[in-house]
Amino acid sequence: MTSTHAQLAYQNLRSRLIAGEFAPGSRIRYGPIGQELGISATPVREAMGLLANEGFVELVPQLGAVVRTINPDELVELYEMREAIEPYAAAKAAERASEAQIAAIGRALGRMRTIAGKVAKTKNRQAGKRDTAEFERADLGFHMLIIDATGNQTMVRSSESFNALVRVFAAERHAYDAAIMESTCDDHAAIFDGIRSRDPERARDAMQRHIASGLQLTLQEIESRETNRWEVS
Repeated sequence: MTSTHAQLAYQNLRSRLIAGEFAPGSRIRYGPIGQELGISATPVREAMGLLANEGFVELVPQLGAVVRTINPDELVELYEMREAIEPYAAAKAAERASEAQIAAIGRALGRMRTIAGKVAKTKNRQAGKRDTAEFERADLGFHMLIIDATGNQTMVRSSESFNALVRVFAAERHAYDAAIMESTCDDHAAIFDGIRSRDPERARDAMQRHIASGLQLTLQEIESRETNRWEVS
């Protein structure tokens, strides 16, 4: 990253991608983004190059940056990476986390509970864009705080990438309703309890179940959407 403006564009776009503001397959125009941020298109183009290297977008001739779409096999691969690393990380966090780190993990869970409770009180119990984005940020924060508590910076860097990629494709995954949010919070509470009680096996097993459940939910939603597409056509 060669400029402050490019760094600004990178952080802004990455956060918005993770929040699901740009649907897979959509085009991101450099000029309008630059205007929003008060910068020229050049640093936005530079930021897009880095996002392309990380797998968030594709740079297509004559179009520019297009948010990547992924197939079910690629999605399974992302979850397999998480399944290989995060249960181990949860176990290590139970052994190594400081009291301050445990408190931060608890606050992330508390934020998720607050959002889930808010959605549960709405008429249709469906999360809007803002609540979905906030829930995703708290969810990512929860997982990254656990990985950070291992003290393994190589693990932090690699895990942050595929955790973020999973969330970029949330629009292709499932819509959030109160039931899904509450179930996710319950999963996280089991992980947190294992870490807080300094029980590595309990934390590892809870994380394993959580990631497996997330993959199953995602694949079911993909299958449902494919079925509906064929029925409509």
